[in-house]
Amino acid sequence: MIHRKVILLVGVSLTIVGGSHLISRGAPNFLRPGSLSIGLEDSLPGPRVKTAEELIEFWRGRFERDPRDFISLTFLGQAFIRKARETGDISAYERAEAALRRALDLNPNYESTLAYLATVLFAKHDFQGALDLADRVYSFDPRALQALATLGDAHLELGNYLEAEAAYRQLLDRSPSSPVYSRLARLAWLRGRPEEALDLMQQAADEAKESGLSGENTAWYQVQLGELYFTTGRYPEAAEYYAAALGAFDNYYLALAGLGKVRAAQGHYAEAIAFYRQTIAIIPQPEFVAALGDIYAITGQASQAQQEYRLVEYIGKLAAINQIIYNRRLALFYADHDVKLEEALELAARELEVRQDIYGYDALAWALYKNGRYAQAAEAIAEAMQLGTRDALLYYHAGMIYAGLGDHQGARRMLTEALSINPRFDPLQSRIAALTLQQINAALPRSLSSSRIALDKWSGNPRWLK
Repeated sequence: MIHRKVILLVGVSLTIVGGSHLISRGAPNFLRPGSLSIGLEDSLPGPRVKTAEELIEFWRGRFERDPRDFISLTFLGQAFIRKARETGDISAYERAEAALRRALDLNPNYESTLAYLATVLFAKHDFQGALDLADRVYSFDPRALQALATLGDAHLELGNYLEAEAAYRQLLDRSPSSPVYSRLARLAWLRGRPEEALDLMQQAADEAKESGLSGENTAWYQVQLGELYFTTGRYPEAAEYYAAALGAFDNYYLALAGLGKVRAAQGHYAEAIAFYRQTIAIIPQPEFVAALGDIYAITGQASQAQQEYRLVEYIGKLAAINQIIYNRRLALFYADHDVKLEEALELAARELEVRQDIYGYDALAWALYKNGRYAQAAEAIAEAMQLGTRDALLYYHAGMIYAGLGDHQGARRMLTEALSINPRFDPLQSRIAALTLQQINAALPRSLSSSRIALDKWSGNPRWLK
């Protein structure tokens, strides 16, 4: 009974995301900044409430009554983390950091505060800072599973995949639970094993349900299943899980955006626009705004598209934190839309200096390609594909780079694979992939069966291909 209670506490508080829109474009939104419970929540008095705002008011009130109460400040920081997770509002992470640093002023060695601060640094894309702090906490106390989780997450985002797996395996041995299964799911997906990733994520979702989780804590797992099904081109299943997430947590922005993505892939553009507009009304993150602009563009609404595109850049540079978190997204946006290409390359190169994960190499490869530096782009995309990740976007970028090099056989192979994995991986870029593949097929008429199947699977707008 005691063991089950410990597992439940761990499962309730371990969070895993950041969203694909915050961490990497193209990858499923697996990882969110989060923590494993150290158990304090169960031992302290607290309100029986459901909303992050109520928790914020509760813990703020406790601290105001006792300005020396560093524990209440710590849980105020945790409440802001929860708010950021539920709403996508990254400014809540800054408020969380302020509360946690104030708690450390009162007690510099309080382990829980340090662990939650590592979580916030991770959320703000200070992955090395999160790694260093989590390692410090875990070295001091190997029972601090929250720190071990953040340590593994930071390694993963920095591209240290073996170290990330080692941390996750330790978590699995000590706390087999939903958050650990979902971490392992991401690792499996990155290593080119999408079916294993689906099985692990389903196990995570089932475990979360059995543990009695509710609200965003359970909706998040449904979104992850939706993301995995979408990346493998199974749109009805993806829609089903996104809808289930909305049923668990009303107006969940990740689920709304997911449904927008699915409807665009299915060619239901009016519905896609409605879902994205609803998402942006909650939180105007650049990835959602860019997707809405792309749908406007392909439906002939040029002025609306340009309006959304301008908003993408404005949001990306609005505040200092935005310029850190959205650098990669902005680099890809510029490259996708053939604007400010030198700046796109600068942003991607700067990002890779501090974060050598496969999507960092992918962003650099794409920016190099758009700047006409095909040989260097080929070197970078090879690094991006080193794990065998079954991501249509990676194969698409590789195909276009090979085409730029004049390697039409390689380009055809990569573009065919991209459209086979996920024929509508992106509203605009999948169309370019299909058109390029058709042009290559016309130039190389022999052995076209696999690429013709890919084009049939894409089944795009015939007017675009003519």
